[in-house]
Amino acid sequence: MLYKSLILLVFANMFNQAYQLQEITCPKWVPGSDRLLPAGVTLSPRLELKNRVRCFCEVVKAKERECINMRIPRNVCTDRTAAWVEDNLMLRENFRRAQAPAPLPQRDRMMNVEP
Repeated sequence: MLYKSLILLVFANMFNQAYQLQEITCPKWVPGSDRLLPAGVTLSPRLELKNRVRCFCEVVKAKERECINMRIPRNVCTDRTAAWVEDNLMLRENFRRAQAPAPLPQRDRMMNVEP
């Protein structure tokens, strides 16, 4: 997972340099308003996640559309968006993500079946 993130970051930086794209940065809003959060104020993890989701909807997707409208290849624009999502919205390694279905526990049960 870490290597995948690093590879995406390296390729995203190469594309950003080749097409002179700026890295996507998001403001931190005061919850429930359009005002920016004052310097030195931090949000709770729940509000931070809401702030990132709002950023994705309002800033990241707008930057992706702007990138496509500038006639930059679509895959470059979507890769930049995917790299942002990987960095900002994915679960961290301390949470276990299921790559495959978990094996069912084996249980021994006695059953009586009458004809």
